[in-house]
Amino acid sequence: MNQKNKVTFSVLAIILILIFIPIFGSLYKNFFGSACTGFLCPSNPEYLDGFFISYMFFIALFLTLFGGVRKYKNMLILLGILILFDLFLGAWEGLIIDLGAALVGWLLAQGGLLVYKKLKK
Repeated sequence: MNQKNKVTFSVLAIILILIFIPIFGSLYKNFFGSACTGFLCPSNPEYLDGFFISYMFFIALFLTLFGGVRKYKNMLILLGILILFDLFLGAWEGLIIDLGAALVGWLLAQGGLLVYKKLKK
């Protein structure tokens, strides 16, 4: 992946993460309520979790699709930072949801790659 594609990837990932924060945050609020775990409690804690879920989903999705040779190493580094942050906060349900979002993003990307390979042949 050349430098122009890396910049495009980063900008697109940031834009999609920011767009989907309220959507994932409202889903979190509807299913789990606005209870805050850990010591970091903003006025709307569901949007903090919405950011975490959005970040995990889109980073897993984009790195699987466009990551190149070292995609799994990069994915583990970027997702590991957030997992450590969840562990530090003590937000166990957030950790489980974040790992589920990363798995769903990875599975969607694998499906997209499978369809792309089938269409390419």
